[in-house]
Amino acid sequence: MIRLGALMLATLAGLFLVLSVWGEGNLRAERRPVPPPQPAAQDEGAAPSPVPPPVTPAVVQAATQTPPQVQRFPGPALRPSPEHAGEAPAAPLPEGPVLYVTGERVNMRAGPSTGDRVVTSLGRGAAVQPLGPTDAEWVNIRDAAGRTGYVANRFLSADAP
Repeated sequence: MIRLGALMLATLAGLFLVLSVWGEGNLRAERRPVPPPQPAAQDEGAAPSPVPPPVTPAVVQAATQTPPQVQRFPGPALRPSPEHAGEAPAAPLPEGPVLYVTGERVNMRAGPSTGDRVVTSLGRGAAVQPLGPTDAEWVNIRDAAGRTGYVANRFLSADAP
């Protein structure tokens, strides 16, 4: 531990010595502006030359400085949602049998098991279309938005709640 402290002290002393010898002094001090060049001495009797006006930098328009935008993630063009694009919302359920959700909040899952991921949740009274047999423990359905999944048969009824 003592060796480490001595090594750090020697390093700091060496750094201080190097900066004091080759450093430029106080780097935080205000820098004095460079005086403009003085005109060369003229011959006696010659008319003094007029002092040229100060040079102003050219103004560059922002349009020429702005780089073109590059699409970073190429892919299909985005479409606005139907509510904002003036399009009609999704079509209602097609003709055929309709079942209604009887639970307050029922999960529609990707497969016929509680171990499968939840696709969406359906509220009480939501109309769904069965895509397969309705007498099994799990029923394959399609909701009004066109999503397909499975719901437990005990949460479905042919009668609207």
